[in-house]
Amino acid sequence: MGRLLALLMLLGGASACQRDWDALHRRKHQHQSHNNHAKRAEVDYPPALSDVESVLVNSFDNKSISDWSYYYTHGDHLGSHNKTMAEWTADKWRAAGFDAYLAEYPIWVTYPNHSSLTLIRPDGTTHKANLVEEVLAEDDTSSYPNLIPAYHGMSGSGNVTAEYVYVGYVSDFKVLEDAGIELKGKIALANYGGIYRGTKVKNAQDRDMAGVVIYTDPLDDGEITEENGYAAYPNGPARNPSSIQRGSVRFSSIYSGDPTTVGWASSEDSPRGDVSRYNPSIPSIPLSMKDGHALLLALQGHGVTAKEANKSGWTGAFGNITYDSGPAPGAVVNIDHLMNGYIAPVWDVIGIINGTSPDEVVVVGNHRDAWVIGGAADPNSGSAILIELANAFGKLLEKGWKPRRTIVLGSWDAEEFGLQGSTEWVESHLPWLTSTAVAYLNIDVGVSGPRTSFSGSGEIQTFVVEQMKKVLYPEGWGDFPTLYDMWYNVTEGEISPLGSGSDYASFYQNGIGCIDIGSDGGKKDPIYHYHSNYDSYAWMSRFGDPEFSLHAAIGQWLSLILYHVADDVLVPWDLPNAATVLEAYLSELNETVADSDFPDLDISPIASGIAEFKKQAANIKRVADQALAFNDTVILGVVNSKYRDFSRGFASAGGLPGRETFKNTISAPGIDNGYGADVFPAVTDSINKGDEEAANEWIEKTAGAILRAAEILEVNY
Repeated sequence: MGRLLALLMLLGGASACQRDWDALHRRKHQHQSHNNHAKRAEVDYPPALSDVESVLVNSFDNKSISDWSYYYTHGDHLGSHNKTMAEWTADKWRAAGFDAYLAEYPIWVTYPNHSSLTLIRPDGTTHKANLVEEVLAEDDTSSYPNLIPAYHGMSGSGNVTAEYVYVGYVSDFKVLEDAGIELKGKIALANYGGIYRGTKVKNAQDRDMAGVVIYTDPLDDGEITEENGYAAYPNGPARNPSSIQRGSVRFSSIYSGDPTTVGWASSEDSPRGDVSRYNPSIPSIPLSMKDGHALLLALQGHGVTAKEANKSGWTGAFGNITYDSGPAPGAVVNIDHLMNGYIAPVWDVIGIINGTSPDEVVVVGNHRDAWVIGGAADPNSGSAILIELANAFGKLLEKGWKPRRTIVLGSWDAEEFGLQGSTEWVESHLPWLTSTAVAYLNIDVGVSGPRTSFSGSGEIQTFVVEQMKKVLYPEGWGDFPTLYDMWYNVTEGEISPLGSGSDYASFYQNGIGCIDIGSDGGKKDPIYHYHSNYDSYAWMSRFGDPEFSLHAAIGQWLSLILYHVADDVLVPWDLPNAATVLEAYLSELNETVADSDFPDLDISPIASGIAEFKKQAANIKRVADQALAFNDTVILGVVNSKYRDFSRGFASAGGLPGRETFKNTISAPGIDNGYGADVFPAVTDSINKGDEEAANEWIEKTAGAILRAAEILEVNY
């Protein structure tokens, strides 16, 4: 007690040291505060780095990252195809000083036995779609003999010939239903975007449609289109018209991981369940812009017009297409698609640096598998960055450094099939993770364009923003001093909640704080060929990041985040900001309620829970500041354990209604959009389903979860 009183009396004497920045990183700029995250004392901007931070930042070599990228993007590494690449990754991590090994999981994978799509026009002429991109002399991997065809993972099988109808950007089936157009037995033609591709398929399946075709529309590409005068890849930044977006169509908003072992870890002797609840039963096929154009053209003059549809995003960006819904009499599509599903091994790579505390672990990961030979942006920009990050931390190890908290690197397999590698690893290590994991740091598409982005848990946000301010923005990509300045220019400080779509999901849904970082493109940046053969080293080295300088900057950012989370005396969380984020989410829920069928729904229990959380967040920050000022290791240990554990309170043990692998009551993927997040998801789901009783039940449960988190934070000092 006397020690605590001394802390209270002497707190005002604390001060922070400012250390010199390495000479290689001296660049002076005038600092401009943009928002609360940006507020700081008057210091040089960018801020000076410590000696350890300088070692990490200066360890990133553009040429080395380019070499790692080249290796990853010149071999088939679809999930279950890539053990050699997994072993190579482990070897690289071992060379850097990590203990590394492969963790094998037998999981459910799918691959097409055969797949074709043919348009049969009313006059009997046909158009056969090309389900692989054109070979380009300028792109070496586009001609590899073992190219992976364009397909939808987890798609159903079928050989169907039927009329087809265009259903718009976000699958506006109601437009057609209101017009009296029969959907049963027809094939849906949708364009990519708006909502997750698997949700488009599920919406069609729920209406007894026979199949789905999803094409890429130039609407996705903003200004950078051929119609606007930009040359197509490989001659310019516009999309190559033969580019096809592959991807999974699993029902991602209701499960993660192996669909035969939902809720438990997959092993050789695992019981396995029926996949039919989690995957489509009807066939679906992805198409290029070129082939999508042919199908749209055959519908012109039939069905609902774009004007009659009167829906945002209904009309795409083909200049000579009217975007009528059809069906067109006599115009049919044949889908002949046989999908094989089977159990196959996949390989996670795990690398470890043991820390001095056995009870605190930081996990950082990226998936390694790709839909194509390349995958230069998704995911192997992140994979190349992780190797360079391992080498950077290896330099610290050579100097005798050891982190306070154990560092675990994860190179996940089979992410593209449904976050399978990471989910199975989490499920097989869950008791250990829930008792030790301080955070999970995710990088997936590290670089697909120049615009810095991240999303994540409220307690981590402030700290992540501060690390951005320490990393110089690469010259030649815009007049921005630091990553932070680019990020704020794009986002104005807005940070999204976590939904799904990458490997953070299984960690976050089990109550572990997470962030997801990377960079992407805007409306005036070169088009990124997502999930296409042209997501290649050739594209990256010509248009995406020719000098691999963006890769280096994102890697520096991630390294600084990891270093501080792993080694700071006090875990660098901002609990008052976590409370502020909850209040912002509550405002969003208020809007949802106001616009619902239950505008008088009482959500005050959640508000009361947040008020208590805010009180405990402020109190523990006070105690943490005091303990840090006096280096009170006992109290710091207590605070760190609470910072580690409080987010476990947000997880509902039984899962959200109808989706047991999603447990986080604060945010989860929206049922209807698949990737993007709904806040207070169980309440939102119940409102959207028109179930007032369930909404009231989950208001109470959600408030209880927030109060559990607040109780974990409580300190009586």
